[in-house]
Amino acid sequence: MEDATDWTAHSYDREIVDRVWATSQAVPGNDPALWRKDAFGAWMHRLEYGRRHSEFGWEIYDPAPGLNGGALSALRPFQWLNYLDLLASATQSRITADGLRNTRRLL
Repeated sequence: MEDATDWTAHSYDREIVDRVWATSQAVPGNDPALWRKDAFGAWMHRLEYGRRHSEFGWEIYDPAPGLNGGALSALRPFQWLNYLDLLASATQSRITADGLRNTRRLL
């Protein structure tokens, strides 16, 4: 299982990158091979994959790393800042025991 604080981008082979890119939102009037939007509406440029220095850089988010075996159907493209926000939100709290009950604890 991956460390919850490991926010490094994972490298995927080109075929997977292309297939994940194809799941993002094409925008009429823009070349869908180069420009698309993520699920939050942020612009991404196809050639900026993995580039966090770029406003239009993007990464592939796996909502359950290590659990789904990297299932292609679960992978989603996100502008890199949205990608980091998704990772951060996934690591802000945990369900843990509090006596005989479960409770959410902030990390």
